[in-house]
Amino acid sequence: MLVALISTFVLIPRGHSHNDYLRERPLFEALEAGLCSVEADVFLVEGRLLVAHERRTLNQDRTLQKLYLEPLAKQIRENKGWVYEGQEQTFWVLTDIKAEGAAAYAQLRREMQQHPELAWNPGQPAVRFVISGDRPIADLVKDEGKFAALDGRWGDLERGFSPEFMPWVSEAWFSHFKWAGGGNFEEAAKLNSMVEKVHSQARKIRFWGAPDGPGIWRAHWEAGVDFINTDRPAALREFVLGRRD
Repeated sequence: MLVALISTFVLIPRGHSHNDYLRERPLFEALEAGLCSVEADVFLVEGRLLVAHERRTLNQDRTLQKLYLEPLAKQIRENKGWVYEGQEQTFWVLTDIKAEGAAAYAQLRREMQQHPELAWNPGQPAVRFVISGDRPIADLVKDEGKFAALDGRWGDLERGFSPEFMPWVSEAWFSHFKWAGGGNFEEAAKLNSMVEKVHSQARKIRFWGAPDGPGIWRAHWEAGVDFINTDRPAALREFVLGRRD
């Protein structure tokens, strides 16, 4: 199924489809909501990358190739070099490697090379893969981020990685905050400070594990959090459209 959306379609560049593969229609629900980032957890099994949150739920038919690589390559071919028709917006694929980081990354490279459309092109960056989870940092450094970038952690901000190599920082919400979205957000100054520090290095920030609803979305939106985590792409779209000036 190909999603061809007209150029007047409003994108939600700050929307991140957390555990996107758990949707009824992986990738396509995010595309229909205009989100510009999805997350896929992968395991390396007999030379293929299977998409699942846990090993016990692995299914031989649910491959990264089938659910993400092939349809994204088709989107880019059909939409003149971009994921969304007429919209020059980078689409992010956060690839969370659950185990065997180096071997899984090597397989990702092989699979990506079957699709020239997925190659990282800084001049026309249609799609950018970002490696999380069991991160093979040494291998990513060796490749200079040409195949995929690094999903950073707070401590990585002091390691001297370039913004191109480490464009993101992902942090667990409740590792930094107690607020669950109701009442006054008394920790707003701390959130603003974290966002400002990441932005001062020309990077983006995302929080995972936060309650998934309007209270948190509003706080993240107002603080300038770059990727708003959600398991409800359509609901986040409606929230964002309702806040547009």
